[in-house]
Amino acid sequence: MKLKIALALLFFALVKVSAQEPLTITEAVHLGLEHNLSIKISKKSAETSANNSDMSYGALLPTFGISANKSYSNTDVTQQLANSNETREIKDAKTNNLNISPTLNWTVFDGLGMFHTRDRLKAQAQLGEDDLQIQIENNIALISNAYYRVVLEQERARVFQDALDLSKQRLELANTRYEVGKASKLVYLQAQVDYNSDSSSFLIQQELINNVKLELNRLLGQDLESEFEITSGFSFDSSIQLEDVLAEANLNSPAVVRAQRNREVNYLQIKELNAEKYPTISLNFGYTYNDRNSDAGAVLSNLSTGFNYGAGLNFNIFNGFDLKRREQNAKIQLEVAELQIRDLTQSLESDVRKVYGNYRNNIRLYQLEELNLEVAKENYDIALERFKVGNSTAIELREAQINLVQAEIRKITTQYNVKLSEIELKRLSGGNVNRQ
Repeated sequence: MKLKIALALLFFALVKVSAQEPLTITEAVHLGLEHNLSIKISKKSAETSANNSDMSYGALLPTFGISANKSYSNTDVTQQLANSNETREIKDAKTNNLNISPTLNWTVFDGLGMFHTRDRLKAQAQLGEDDLQIQIENNIALISNAYYRVVLEQERARVFQDALDLSKQRLELANTRYEVGKASKLVYLQAQVDYNSDSSSFLIQQELINNVKLELNRLLGQDLESEFEITSGFSFDSSIQLEDVLAEANLNSPAVVRAQRNREVNYLQIKELNAEKYPTISLNFGYTYNDRNSDAGAVLSNLSTGFNYGAGLNFNIFNGFDLKRREQNAKIQLEVAELQIRDLTQSLESDVRKVYGNYRNNIRLYQLEELNLEVAKENYDIALERFKVGNSTAIELREAQINLVQAEIRKITTQYNVKLSEIELKRLSGGNVNRQ
């Protein structure tokens, strides 16, 4: 009774879900790109790098500042005048001083270091875009994998539902034969046990579907309890060629592009350090306003104003080999970047070849499982007819049914594996991984 109630509740839940519009793989990817938190974080990092690049022109401009100071003093003064022996004492002599100095400084030459710095910041901004592109490609692959995992589990649920229907048909047949005395109660009870077992498998599969949908909701950045329906079924591209994938991977792989960009950044850092070997020439311009008032002294009030200007030269002749050390380290980093490109390219080709081998093998397995499924269906049909006329036992029929279920599960699994290999190949090549 409890089992029937559970199945009824599950039926109504499925009816409720089926009333919604199916979620396509394209819609899932769009949702993920818009709401996924990892992508949002990468976008913010890219914005920071872009902001550094956009504002880098400030290094070419002069700096302007202003300083102001107002001071007061209240002191007792004893003065011995130079032209007499008279001593003068002043109690609570007040002094105040106001100084205002706006200044402008402009570095007009620093060995072109400011230009190299700006180029480096631009390259780093592009690195931020590369990181964002890698994050997007990876998330598209993750979303696609999670989407088709839902499809896989739904297809398995369909197979378990079909198995449950077959078990129900066998149960009804065993019950009829038992009632008319053509079969023992043991046959009927065994059919009941198998039906209950298949019902349990179906319910467990529904729980698994719920779990994989939770994971997909997380990747889409949606509420974890959001309801959606996915139309069951697989379609995959069986025409992918290894040479095409390798060519696209070497040309378009975001990881390779990023490594090449990182090499450029290291090269520009060396040029920045080389610029420090040249003198720095700067221009300066200022204005001074100084107003001093004092109760003590020969001059009670003094006001001075005026402009000042000039040029400066700074040439670092020796700094304890610090520049040489940093330059050597930068060259080492450039060599490391070159090695990383070679290593990444080699690893990328290795990954492509391994995944492509899995892809082709999974296609062959799928074709084999298609044939196996046809044989299993025919075998079950024969076993059922033999059971109906009493020429085979319930055990033989159950074995044929299990073989049929397992054959269809294997076929569905190989379809899923082909799809995963296809998605991974497109990710490695920087292609459109969400294409069905």
